[in-house]
Amino acid sequence: MTPIRQWSTAAKMFIVLVVVVVVGYQGGCLGRTSVSGDEAIRIARAEIDFVPEETNAELGRQGFPPRAVWGITFWIPAADGEAGFERRTAVEVDADTGSVIAVYEDS
Repeated sequence: MTPIRQWSTAAKMFIVLVVVVVVGYQGGCLGRTSVSGDEAIRIARAEIDFVPEETNAELGRQGFPPRAVWGITFWIPAADGEAGFERRTAVEVDADTGSVIAVYEDS
């Protein structure tokens, strides 16, 4: 077997990529979360005081070190087909604990 110093640059980069993906997955950066999207929507819905017509949920990362956060947006489109919203609220939910991080209202 040849020493690592004699391997090609491409082979070294491939090994580094494999290590990063495996460690990232095991560390939770690329893996599953404790709170599903449907559960995050249920948690966030308790924070709003209107019945939304539309809902959107997106999983993202926030902070350093990054933590998984669900961004849930609830809205009612503007009346008469106008651009914009009658009401819109975004709720951030921690994807590991299920706690509400922040609520942003745009009335």
